[in-house]
Amino acid sequence: MKGKSPGMTSVQATHPGLVRQNNEDSIRSDDNLALYVLADGMGGHKAGEIASALAVTSVGEFLQFRIAEVADSALCELMGQAMTVAHGRIYATAQTSPLLMGMGTTLIIVLVRNNTAYIAHAGDSRVYLFPHPREGRGGMTQITTDHTMGNQLLARGMARARIPERLFHTLTQALGYGEQPAPDCRVVECSRDDLLLLCSDGLTDMLTDAEIETILSTGAATLQALANSLVDAANAAGGRDNVSVVLVRIS
Repeated sequence: MKGKSPGMTSVQATHPGLVRQNNEDSIRSDDNLALYVLADGMGGHKAGEIASALAVTSVGEFLQFRIAEVADSALCELMGQAMTVAHGRIYATAQTSPLLMGMGTTLIIVLVRNNTAYIAHAGDSRVYLFPHPREGRGGMTQITTDHTMGNQLLARGMARARIPERLFHTLTQALGYGEQPAPDCRVVECSRDDLLLLCSDGLTDMLTDAEIETILSTGAATLQALANSLVDAANAAGGRDNVSVVLVRIS
């Protein structure tokens, strides 16, 4: 069935952190389309900023006139096509200057339709589902799986204690460099007032899942206050990286 969930509500918050001068994260939130995009760029001389901005812009331009034309069953394929377009655009732009060579970005795309979230991602930015407490469906759940060498070794059966920590920050997928990404797509059923959290690793490197869940459980006066609290907590814990969050309330 074509269409979207009416009355979606989202907020966003981003901060360069306490160590870095530039913010290489980019965000797009569109409640009318129920489309949410987050990218965490990488590369020297502000190239990460360019890569993430290109990703978010490319995805938005590709999807905005196509979303309403496809059935639910085709949304994952459509989001994969959007990532392919973004990957090509970033790669082509990188070839125009030595300063941009090797730039890339993580990418999350979330589309919500009929209280179902369609989530495509490449890299180690994450999406969490925080069910409304009244539903009695348990606590916060990480929906995405980080595309890192460390997680790849875990999946092959290697003990976590034997894997160097740096490998959990070594991406196996990203947009703009290396092989064309093969994004994962998850389909998640949601209920009214559930929260979806999209975030860059500037949040998850500073806070544990339990700490994030505690903040989401506080019942802040507004959704924006909740998003700001997450960013503030990441900075209070050290703020070693740019931190960005998008909170989406299912309506």
